[in-house]
Amino acid sequence: MQVRTYRNLVDGVWQEAAGGQTMEIFCPCDGELVSRVPASEQVDVDRAVAAARRAFEEENWAFNPRLRSQCLSAWGAAMRANLEELATRLALETGKPIHEARFELNSSIGYVEYYAAAARTLYGTSTAVEPGLLSVLAREPVGVVAVITPWNYPVTLLMRDMAPALAAGCTCVLKPAAQTTGCTLAVLELLDQIPVFPKGVVNAVSGRGGTAGQALAEHPEVDMISLTGGLETGQAIMRTAADTMKKVSLELGGKSPNIIFADADLDKALPFALKAIFTNAGQLCTVGSRLVLEESLVDTFLPRLKEEAEKLHPGYCMEESTTLGPVISQTQLDTILGYIEEGKACSQLITGGYRLTEGGLDKGFYLAPTIFLNPPMDARVVQEEIFGPVLVVQTFKTKEEALAIANGTAYGLASAVWSRDIDKAMWVARRLRAGSAWVNCYNKLLPECETGGYKQSGMDRAGGAEGMLKYTEVKHLCVDFGI
Repeated sequence: MQVRTYRNLVDGVWQEAAGGQTMEIFCPCDGELVSRVPASEQVDVDRAVAAARRAFEEENWAFNPRLRSQCLSAWGAAMRANLEELATRLALETGKPIHEARFELNSSIGYVEYYAAAARTLYGTSTAVEPGLLSVLAREPVGVVAVITPWNYPVTLLMRDMAPALAAGCTCVLKPAAQTTGCTLAVLELLDQIPVFPKGVVNAVSGRGGTAGQALAEHPEVDMISLTGGLETGQAIMRTAADTMKKVSLELGGKSPNIIFADADLDKALPFALKAIFTNAGQLCTVGSRLVLEESLVDTFLPRLKEEAEKLHPGYCMEESTTLGPVISQTQLDTILGYIEEGKACSQLITGGYRLTEGGLDKGFYLAPTIFLNPPMDARVVQEEIFGPVLVVQTFKTKEEALAIANGTAYGLASAVWSRDIDKAMWVARRLRAGSAWVNCYNKLLPECETGGYKQSGMDRAGGAEGMLKYTEVKHLCVDFGI
């Protein structure tokens, strides 16, 4: 596919970085050049933030929910009309199979459509305190929001964070991940087809996290930062935001347990357990990277899971038959291989544990689906987010033991429980220290439903009503009618 060159979006104008520097993006499947994007610096961030501030203060965006709804609806429709082209760009930059890229685009459109409707439902409350005195609590947009997105699901996580911010009346500056900037900017290019969308409401600067991202975090005219990323990045954002008292919304890492009891519907649980860890080559914050399995299932369920994992077909992202893509980069590959070697030393390797190179895969960053059985609880493969196709299986005998294993890490983003005994399933689900607890399903990430982390998995919620309300401030208005 033709190499595309993208530019920053500032106040409705597409422009190169002030210094003229660019970055190149390569396909993780074969190392081919896919995109060129600006390498922005402080001056580019300043321009984008100034445009967002001007739009927030001078346009009628914050006070016109019908316009916001209209614009978001039109954006979702434009994405749907261009879905195949966007999915192709997404697949080439991330390496994910094309059918997974299409799924991501449809998920992204779902968030836009949901918040297009929600834009007209932003509400406050009023109370008649005494005769002639009315107390009103009004929801107002927080202001200029910096949206910093990761590379694993760049379009879905863009729209999950930006769409509610726009619906609430905020203006935005996007800093997309360096590895997937092009496919993200391609979505923003569709704004050119929506003439009613006010200029400056959406802006974007591409660049590296240590320059453009840091400049946004430090900028005094940014009112809020919404980040999806790793723990260390989130901690750095919190420290920086404290200097200017910015609001922060953080979704960080996870080490999510997927608990399967022997009385579960195992035929239903099996494909969910497989997809929970190997979709997108395991590069998902809510990935079910710990399979907490009742001990009696080790000799029955685990061999079936191993067999299905070994059937996954690695290959080029644009081939419809591909069911396992590469990881994002050589750096990520090396990191995962380091975890795998540690896992081999402390547990039983069930399958995988090596790089895939045969059949033309040597130019990409492919890993065989890997499963370990019963590493010690303090092992790094149990405690740390690997972000790759590596599953840890931990066994238990009682529901109390299952719960202790599930809650035994510093993370708390997602979890699941499988059992036909709904009382037992709910007993465990209510005690799981995680922002999402699915029962007899996994990774049901819906626009209507809030998700987010406990403990070191972050703060605040995305999705649903809470996902929009977090982009607002509450103002108290007290009106004396002089009666």
